[in-house]
Amino acid sequence: MHCRLFVFGAVVALAQSVQAQVICEVKGCPTQFDLTSISENRSYAVLIAAPDVGCRRVRFRVEAGDTEFLGHTPPLGPGDLAVVRVGRGFAAGEHILTIASEGCDTRPAATRRVTLAKLSPDHGWRASN
Repeated sequence: MHCRLFVFGAVVALAQSVQAQVICEVKGCPTQFDLTSISENRSYAVLIAAPDVGCRRVRFRVEAGDTEFLGHTPPLGPGDLAVVRVGRGFAAGEHILTIASEGCDTRPAATRRVTLAKLSPDHGWRASN
């Protein structure tokens, strides 16, 4: 009996620590995203993944500067991905964007910069045979 209670307690503690990583106490859970631009003529997007746990539905809003709206995801379920097009006009260098949640106070599970309309192939991708 004591062994079962210990295992149950360990599972609950683990689940709470996983949720603590993505759930936050601040409304909208604003998270910084560093966008590195190589040219203001390039068009960019942000790939955003919803966390696997903690929220049934969440929408992420991408902003620049002092709440300049750039775009948002559709409502995402656990583990869903979406691409938010943020456009062009980012001078070469670092730009700090903010990703905030709507509907559930959580951080994205993962984010990644996407360069749109590239003329060269993505060298990280390997063709399947």
